[in-house]
Amino acid sequence: MHLIARRSLVHQVGAYVALTKPRIIELLLITTVPTMVVAEGGIPSLWLIFNTVLGGAFAAGGANAINMYVDRDIDAVMERTKGRPLVTGVVTPRAALTFAIGLEVVAFVWLWAWVNLLSAVLAVAACLFYV
Repeated sequence: MHLIARRSLVHQVGAYVALTKPRIIELLLITTVPTMVVAEGGIPSLWLIFNTVLGGAFAAGGANAINMYVDRDIDAVMERTKGRPLVTGVVTPRAALTFAIGLEVVAFVWLWAWVNLLSAVLAVAACLFYV
């Protein structure tokens, strides 16, 4: 792969990662595992923890990307948010919304398949409430 193409791909992937707001996801997931321990009255299976955290990351990332899509006009005028991928044009609004909805669908299916239907429904409800 040509060096310029590789840099462009890395830049593009980085822009999509930025849409998910990884720091916010990290803060949300830090509270997930202790909550699971309290609810279980002990340590849940590592399989359940892994799938809950991964599904939660997909759901939170999708919600954050939808939020960036909705707020792109506001982000363009705020100094702190002027460098976001939708404002700079690195990611188009349509691509961002498609990516965000895709993450939400993956989150719902993942949580339903590997955790339970309630967690999948609550993840979608949280996204709708957040956005």
